[in-house]
Amino acid sequence: MVYTDAHMVRTKQTGFTIVELLIVIVVIGILAAIVIVAFNGVQTRAKVQQANSDLNALTKAIEAARINQNKTLYAITGSACTRCGTQASYENALDRIGAAAGMNLSGLKKGNPWGVNYSIDENEGENGNCNRDGVNYGGGAPSGTTGIITPVIETYAC
Repeated sequence: MVYTDAHMVRTKQTGFTIVELLIVIVVIGILAAIVIVAFNGVQTRAKVQQANSDLNALTKAIEAARINQNKTLYAITGSACTRCGTQASYENALDRIGAAAGMNLSGLKKGNPWGVNYSIDENEGENGNCNRDGVNYGGGAPSGTTGIITPVIETYAC
């Protein structure tokens, strides 16, 4: 069999090879992983800042409520341990604190940025003692999360 030049001519193919496409996909995957890790850090920091802001607002509302009503937090909320109760008792305590302080605390009813109620423990005046009232973020933050404050509420009646 004799080949002529017409049989030897190859046409030039256009497009990408599978290897080239795989390299591009791997590079895009690496960049996406870097962006996701960086974005998670930003989200966590934003949630910590939100929790701190909420705790500061709650602390200020508690202090204002105690001064306005001339009562302990225990007397204002009617509970010795709001954190120990139900969602309804938590919301009721926020309503009572907000009304006594002249502040709107309805934004705190949904809880902290991780979906857990803020912890309110009305210790002062409970069983006649002079312990401090306490508030904290309530939990739910991922392991290793740092920077969440625990405000100190000064004693009122003792």
